[in-house]
Amino acid sequence: MSGLMNSYFYGKAGQGDYTTEQMPTTRKQLFFTTLKVRFSSMIGLNLMHFLFMLPLLIWLYVSMSAAMVYLEPADAVKLSGAPQQMIDAYNAYTAYGEERDAVLNGTQYAAARQAALEDVKAKIADLKAGKEVLVEETVVEGGETTTRPATLEELTAQEAELQAVIEKHLQDAAKAEDQAYMDELNLKYAQNLNTYNLYARQQLNGSLLLSLLIMIPFMALAAVGRPGMMYVLRNWARDEHSFMMQDYKEAIKTNWRQALPIGIFNGLSFFLTFVAYVTYGQMAENSWFFNIPQALMVVLLAVWWMANELMFPMMITYKMRLRDIVRNSVIISIARLPFAFLILLGTVAVPLAILLLVPLPFSILVLLVVYGLIGFAFAGFVQASFANSCFDRFLNPRIEGAEVGKGLYKPEDDEDEEEEAQPVQKEDRFWEHKTK
Repeated sequence: MSGLMNSYFYGKAGQGDYTTEQMPTTRKQLFFTTLKVRFSSMIGLNLMHFLFMLPLLIWLYVSMSAAMVYLEPADAVKLSGAPQQMIDAYNAYTAYGEERDAVLNGTQYAAARQAALEDVKAKIADLKAGKEVLVEETVVEGGETTTRPATLEELTAQEAELQAVIEKHLQDAAKAEDQAYMDELNLKYAQNLNTYNLYARQQLNGSLLLSLLIMIPFMALAAVGRPGMMYVLRNWARDEHSFMMQDYKEAIKTNWRQALPIGIFNGLSFFLTFVAYVTYGQMAENSWFFNIPQALMVVLLAVWWMANELMFPMMITYKMRLRDIVRNSVIISIARLPFAFLILLGTVAVPLAILLLVPLPFSILVLLVVYGLIGFAFAGFVQASFANSCFDRFLNPRIEGAEVGKGLYKPEDDEDEEEEAQPVQKEDRFWEHKTK
């Protein structure tokens, strides 16, 4: 175990140095080269950062479980806070739905019961002919079934019951010919269903709103730990060494004052966007114009989270005020829009794909394994590599003394080493020679 942890922090010994031909010269080569070298160490870093993410993940699971109750109306009306109008609408549209189903499918139901009636009649005929007729009977203890001889009385009672049920199905099927009756039935069903959906949507929105509000401090806590992870990943993405534990703690200690408000803004971004989206959506029912600000809020949310890909790497790399970090991150993310959006899309698409493709509760288990081991660190490594390339393009060339292209091989590096390796030639001054 000690050897495993040692490899996390210090890498593997005994590996040969890179030759000139093997050194990365492009960002793509640098990304895959450093990913291969640091992958095992990223698992240890992910486990450290997972502690900051754990409260947020637990709350997301609780919120998602509470929201999924509304997907099943029979469970939603049983909630303690369900309004009576919602319960009445559910009972009404359920009753009208059953009546409509009976009318539309009465003929099929009657045909099915008719087959059972013919079977009972055959058994009655066999019993009157002196034959023994056996029927299955369920034994309550253990759920097993047994057979016993049937009596004429019970078969006759089954025959009468089936004839009454068939008559009821045929009467229901006959109602389908009455267009006025069907129009009224469909109208009542639709009205009560819409009423239920209205109250259920209000209850769901209230639940989500409360969940997003409570999520804000958890987002702030997750953001406090992010500078530590991004500092280590930034160094690895530039093919630089990093003492994981020490650098992680030091980066948090140095940058938590700027990371905390960004985490609060991250939580507020979801809360405010949800409020605006629901509000403008309700207003858009009367005027299509409000679809514009509704869509704009979604765009602004995407821009903010694209800027998040650069805020934390910028925070731990440069000495800037918080407003400068936010402004520069937004500008650069828009300038590199296709790449920033693809990274954001990949970050969101992976967990959604797991939730949609893997059935519950196994999808939750898969998410815990993936993000508990490598998910957060891998996503951060992609963002750190992207941030390094953005800084080399937009910031470092404007900063005096800042190195551009850290981790990339440049031919002039060899020339500099050769110049440094040559001994300094002193001018031969014969008058300074000392003689014994």
